[in-house]
Amino acid sequence: MYSKFTVTKIVTKIEIFVYLLWRYFYFMAQYNNETGSVNFRLKEPKSDISRIMGRYSFKGLQTDFSTGLKVIPSSWDSETKTVTSGTDKREINQKLGKFKTSIVDGHKNFNEHYNRVPTKEELKTIVDNAVEGKELNTVQKNKKSFDDVFQEFMRLIELKIKRAIASGQKPLHKSYVSSFNVMYRDLKDFALDNNIFLDIDKFDETQCLEFQNWLLGTERVGELSTLRTRIKRLSAVLKRGFEKGYTENRSYMQDEFSVKVPPSFHTVLTEPEIKILYEHDFSNSPRLERVRDLFVLGCHCSLRFGDITRIENGHIDISSGTLSILLNKGSRIDKYKTVNFPIFGYVGEILSKYDNNIKSIAISNQNTNEYLKELFREIPYFNEKVITRERPTNEGVVFETINFADKIAFHDSRRSFCTNRYIEGWDLLEIWQYTGHTDESVFKTYFKPTFEHEQIRKESIIARNEKLQKADLQTKEIEELKAQMQKMQELIESGNIEQLAEIINLKNIG
Repeated sequence: MYSKFTVTKIVTKIEIFVYLLWRYFYFMAQYNNETGSVNFRLKEPKSDISRIMGRYSFKGLQTDFSTGLKVIPSSWDSETKTVTSGTDKREINQKLGKFKTSIVDGHKNFNEHYNRVPTKEELKTIVDNAVEGKELNTVQKNKKSFDDVFQEFMRLIELKIKRAIASGQKPLHKSYVSSFNVMYRDLKDFALDNNIFLDIDKFDETQCLEFQNWLLGTERVGELSTLRTRIKRLSAVLKRGFEKGYTENRSYMQDEFSVKVPPSFHTVLTEPEIKILYEHDFSNSPRLERVRDLFVLGCHCSLRFGDITRIENGHIDISSGTLSILLNKGSRIDKYKTVNFPIFGYVGEILSKYDNNIKSIAISNQNTNEYLKELFREIPYFNEKVITRERPTNEGVVFETINFADKIAFHDSRRSFCTNRYIEGWDLLEIWQYTGHTDESVFKTYFKPTFEHEQIRKESIIARNEKLQKADLQTKEIEELKAQMQKMQELIESGNIEQLAEIINLKNIG
């Protein structure tokens, strides 16, 4: 038998549970009954004939739509929002009434399935579907929306950045973060244009291909590499949804989510070409001269644009002839890295020209690339230089001719440094000392040697080894000579003339 106290306690718990259950259903019923209002107006009330426009208003949100109907303004009652005369009065009023019913019913259907206030984009989809007579595709109740998963994903990125900064690590680059926001903005625009709901359960390879075609068709992306990044970011969000158990959809693993990009074409300048570039007279165009110097600086120090344009006095050690800089951005790294390397090639001359303050002549990367193409066209050698390559097309592999000056970009200076040092026989670790890469596979993509280059590299390595051996031999001879001179000095100071004479005779005999 239960005590009176125990029974009272049980009853109290039941009452609380019943009350909470009642509050829940009361809240949900109230929530599910919330809809907006539909109103109509004339778009051209002063014209001979006007289109009838509609507006659905709900909780501060408004969505306009076209009814596709027209009426003479004198037959329109602005108070009742109805047509008062004319042979098609009844037909138009019936259609307007149907619009009202369809939109409100569509909103009720949304409420019953989602139990939440629709976003602005979702409200527009509800209205557009109702106006076009399309059925609203809904999903199970109380599930995570696409927007929920995306916002949770971005929140994690934000927290990772804060943790990295707090712990002295390298945070995710702002361009990486913004690429997710750009993807999601495009995705929502795609959903609006096609009157669909973004559904974490239903976004499959078909919708992915539709999204890709929409991106290309609307010119949101111009290059396949950009399209690949968009879909890669989308896949990361979908993967997050699956890993957290919000969905069983694993379509992101399908081949359609992997955008195939043809091999990229990159230009590389040889050392003789860098000499032609550096010796060209740009005194009449200081703007192009500065950009030329920045590019040549990159060809001989291998730093990225963002690091080159930060160089100032504090980075230069005149006594040792070295440059030391904390890298601003690295590929696939989460820690800061400092590179320290000897000044090479034209670097010293260019640094001296600008008093070691390259930061003072820096402009945006975009303008730099535009000016680069302009200055390369100014030089006859490069303006006439063309490159022939094969590339894949829908009709098979074809040859295409490319103007060298049209394809040049600042990052090609980094590739030029790596390729030229490789050809000259430098050890990979020596080149790595300049570039600051942390990923070997990425590092190797910066080498663009041809078969002829490989032959030259072999010859260069032989010549370089012979030079080093000769230098080592000279160093050894110098050390031996220093030792003999030291010994002779000691004998002179001690007065041991006989032994001194023997050393001198031995040296003459040798």
